[in-house]
Amino acid sequence: MTKHKGSNTKIHHHGEVMMRITISIRRYNPATDVEPKWVDYAAPAGERTSVMEALMHIYENHDPTLAFRFGCRFNKCGLCAVEVNGRPRMACFTEAKDKMKIAPLARMPVIRDLVVDRVAFFNALRELQLYIPEQKDLLEPQVICEPETHKKLLHCVECLACNSTCPNYNFEKNPFAGPYVFVKLAQLHLHPLNVIDRREQARDLGVSGCAKCGKCYCIHGINIHRDAIGALAAE
Repeated sequence: MTKHKGSNTKIHHHGEVMMRITISIRRYNPATDVEPKWVDYAAPAGERTSVMEALMHIYENHDPTLAFRFGCRFNKCGLCAVEVNGRPRMACFTEAKDKMKIAPLARMPVIRDLVVDRVAFFNALRELQLYIPEQKDLLEPQVICEPETHKKLLHCVECLACNSTCPNYNFEKNPFAGPYVFVKLAQLHLHPLNVIDRREQARDLGVSGCAKCGKCYCIHGINIHRDAIGALAAE
């Protein structure tokens, strides 16, 4: 393990008392590294310091080769999902604490460090028609009633944390689609304009294996087993 020394010294920054914390980050570059390694870094942190801010500090002050992904920084885009102490979290709103261990999402191909290959994942889904096909015969305005469960499922920000916690999912080796796809299929199944049998799609992609599992986890609180798997597996 490589270490960047730090201490728990108090730092005053714009009137806020900051503590110098140490966090461990799983580093891995497939082009040069034989296997991943854990590296310790020191960073200042206060009561509201996020993991994202700590990563930015490390990148700007210690190691500009550190790779991580982020977009909006306001818990809306899903890009900054990482594992914190073995559980998926959004880096933008997770509080940074001393002795944290930060790693990329499990069960996804790693491009470098904390960055997983989202492009390869979404390219693999293109043939599943995870959208509402255009319906040219809808010429008249319609009143659409949206089920409450559908609204809950729309909280998905495509962070892919659910796949990383699914014991049956493996991007490279397993044809099982994974909970993210089932959330999307359930969204479409409950959409008032859906015309495709999404339950049949889900059965073909292995949803029956989820019926007694319930181990997948959603950072944003979607009850995947009840609201997605339940909607698709119901007779």
